[in-house]
Amino acid sequence: MRKDGFMKSGLYRVLDYIARLVILNILVLIISFLLLLIFNGEKWPLIITALTFLPSIVSGFKVVKDYEDGKNPSIFKPFFKAFKQYYIKSLIYTVIIGLVGVLLLNSYSVFNAHYSEGVVYVIGYYLTISIILVALLGVVQLPLVIVNFDGLGIMQYLKLSIVMGFKELLSSAIIIVIIGLIAIVGVVYPTVLAIIGFSGGVYSITKLTYKKYSLLSSRHTHDE
Repeated sequence: MRKDGFMKSGLYRVLDYIARLVILNILVLIISFLLLLIFNGEKWPLIITALTFLPSIVSGFKVVKDYEDGKNPSIFKPFFKAFKQYYIKSLIYTVIIGLVGVLLLNSYSVFNAHYSEGVVYVIGYYLTISIILVALLGVVQLPLVIVNFDGLGIMQYLKLSIVMGFKELLSSAIIIVIIGLIAIVGVVYPTVLAIIGFSGGVYSITKLTYKKYSLLSSRHTHDE
């Protein structure tokens, strides 16, 4: 009786959820850096890691979303199912984000270096900064858009991510802060990052945006 009572208690649910997040974090880490370990990627570590990082993060969002929806209490099978489902799509976005990122950083570097040489460079500088901010708002919403809306095209997901980035400007700003904190934790306390850093961030972002995306997702499903 005591055992049954404990398993139904709030403390048990909290501890159970934390255990699930730890397992999910380990999965995200292993899959994200698996190719790096297999190929001993000393030459192109970022490129090799990029092949699996975003798909792993998107899969993590899908697992947490489904758990919040009450659809699936398990971790392993839903994670790998989501990884298979979203891999190609996430890889395409990885390439797009990488290419756009390189172009924007190069553009920023050029306009910043020649900032004082004329109005064209000043306009180019601020235009580049504006595009970077727009892209950043879209990128932080992209995993949420992917797992909440099915059946859209590649460009539709990108457009919707940018729209959501501006429409939910406060949540986008909070997400950026969360990502920044995860990066800081990763540098200062790498053990924490290894245990629950990624999945903790995924959980926080999902909880932050859950009601809004659930409403929009249900409308999208109804319209279909």
